[in-house]
Parts: sequence; C-alpha cells; structure tokens
Amino acid sequence: MSISVRQLHPIVGCEIEGVDLRDLSEQDFEQVREALYRHQVAVVRGQDLDKSAFLDFARRFGEPEVFRLKGYGDVSGSEKQVADLPLVQRLTNLTSDGRPMGECPQMDRMSIAENWHSDSSYRAVPSFVTLLHGIEVPKVGGDTHFTSLHAAYDAVPDALRSELEDLEVVHNWEYQRTLAPGQEPISKEERDATPPVIHRLVQRHPQTGRKLLFLSASAEHIVGWPYDKGRALLDRLMMLATRPEAIYTHHWQPLDVVLWDNRATLHRAGQFDYRSTVLRRLLHRVVIAGDSSAYPAQVFASEAASSS
Repeated sequence: MSISVRQLHPIVGCEIEGVDLRDLSEQDFEQVREALYRHQVAVVRGQDLDKSAFLDFARRFGEPEVFRLKGYGDVSGSEKQVADLPLVQRLTNLTSDGRPMGECPQMDRMSIAENWHSDSSYRAVPSFVTLLHGIEVPKVGGDTHFTSLHAAYDAVPDALRSELEDLEVVHNWEYQRTLAPGQEPISKEERDATPPVIHRLVQRHPQTGRKLLFLSASAEHIVGWPYDKGRALLDRLMMLATRPEAIYTHHWQPLDVVLWDNRATLHRAGQFDYRSTVLRRLLHRVVIAGDSSAYPAQVFASEAASSS
C-alpha cells in the first residue's frame, strides 16, 4: 500500500496513511517530512511501537532533547526516564506500578500544558519537532488542540502587518508558569537554567520560507514598548491565532503517533481529570532539538538589556 496524505482541517493537520513507522524507506520518510512541513501537524494511526522503535523514528528528524525541567508529566519517570532510553519521556497519570496517581502535586503541574504554547519557546533555540505516541488514552478527554502560526500571520490585517515586522518579543519561562493555576514558585535552579530570551515576532520558516508569527504562552512583552501596550498586542495576536475556526482538535485513539513542527504551530492540552483514580492515560514523548542556525540573531534578554 502506498503512502497517502489526507487533510484533517482546512488550516492545519493531516493524516498519513499506508505507512509503518518501524519500516520506513528514505523515500517514504521524505514524504512524511514534506507532509509535516506542508500541514504542520501529522497524525499516523495504529502504530504498535515499543520505545526503541519510537525513538528510532523520531531520530530521523534530528537529535532528541534531554528533558530536564520539572513541570508536568510523570515526574518520577522524567527524572529516572527509562534507564536504557533516557530520551523517551512518559506523560502519564499512572504510578510506576500502573495505578492512577489521583491527588498529587505532579498532576497539579499538568495545567501548564493547557495554555497555548510552542515547546521550549522560552529557550534561545526552541524545539523543532515534538512526537507523541498514545499508549493508553481515555475515550473521553485528553484531546490535543493545534493551530498554525503561518495562518496567524496570514490573518493579520494589512495595516498592522508592517508594524510587526521588526518587533522583538521577550519569552520567559517564569512568566509562562504564572499563567497556570496552582504552580509552585519557580526555583532558582530553573530560573538560572532558563533566563528570558528574545525572539523576533515575525519569522520565516527555515525550510519552507513561509512567514509566521512566533507566539507562545512564554511571550511576555515586546522589546522597547511599554509593558501593558506590548501585552495588549500579544493578547490580540494570540486571539487571532487561536480563533475557533483555525483550531484542529485531535481526538486520541490507542497507538496514534502525532508529530508537529514547533516553529510553525501552537498546541495545548485539552482538559482531562488527572486526579481521577479510574481514568488511565500514558503517552510517550520525544522532542527533537532545534537548529541554532534558524535563530542566528537571538540573544538572552539580560544581554540585550545590558548592552542597551
């Protein structure tokens, strides 16, 4: 059976059919990669992959990140990871012996993922591709929502678009944390590891050349603007990017693999009762590191301040 690509949403998202991710020729992989660049989010259903096979597929996009920051998911799993496969993170409400955690601090942290964001946008070099593999998924709840940053740029009124071209935005992990209820204050270790950074608001995708608005929950304020004025513009653009008709909602099925381009999309986790003692959810996650050449002019916000 040959590979086919079916559009899932008019703006963002496709389903790739006729493919086994365990046995993918270079030619077939190029079709998968091109579908990802074109649609920004790709879904491949029915992939019975162990962690090793999942990681092998992910590596074809580049070098995986090592997940260091606490914040969501199975904290015991993300610290120990998997002894032989430390690059595969477990996002789950299950304990190590397979029982739902119920009420616990780890599950309270999941609210961070419910805000629209691009993975690691608060770093000088944000993440490239994120891949999730649905091992156990509930029949109701736990959806993942996506929207296109290309479409966000295209939707900006012409009178405003030229004003955005040269703007720079401070992205701040500490600020992103404050948007989620019930979060513990950021630790000094996390603050030192993730100082605020500056990214251009309008960017070109390094592969396709299409323009996009680089927005995220970490986008705190606009460089050189009064704070409130900058926040008002960023909030306006976020509302434009996440207007209902621009959103693809993925309803998970067991063994789905979903991958997305963080340079061109925002995503957020749909509501799920992480405190449930009955519902079960387990996904494996691999994140591919970004390419620093795509962000040649980015500097730490503290460096920009000291040189101004």
